[in-house]
Amino acid sequence: MKLAHLADLHLGFRQFDRQTPRGGNQRETDVAEAFRRAVDDLLEQRPDLIVLAGDIFHSVRPTNPAILFFFQQMQRLRTGLPDSPVVVVAGDHDTPRSLETGTILRLYEALGVEIAVDKPRRIVFPKLDCAVLAVPHQALARPNDPPSGPRPAPL
Repeated sequence: MKLAHLADLHLGFRQFDRQTPRGGNQRETDVAEAFRRAVDDLLEQRPDLIVLAGDIFHSVRPTNPAILFFFQQMQRLRTGLPDSPVVVVAGDHDTPRSLETGTILRLYEALGVEIAVDKPRRIVFPKLDCAVLAVPHQALARPNDPPSGPRPAPL
């Protein structure tokens, strides 16, 4: 099985005042371009499973362009690799301080992306004969809720 694992995308990250010719923040554009190239590579490499582990966005309230850009890239993956599941695990930058606030990551469930936001999820992929134990940052912040450990293989 071929597994692709990416983490700490930090889409929407801005630093300094340098602008692109189109008026966008240069650092934000560079970060987005690096992820676009990673998606290009995923489409070429054709992994069986893709895991995006934490800090998809740089802030809990990402900019509209960052939200749209990630949606477009997830759509590219879902269209180009329809048989390759995508799992997104929320990191600390994706996790609001209050559970009532919610997270934008749930939007991507509409594309068929598996999302782990507030509690551990054991996501089973029978066609791949594997499972992913996705433990988001919020679950780590609650030490009394231990993650569901791996299950033994049936005899």
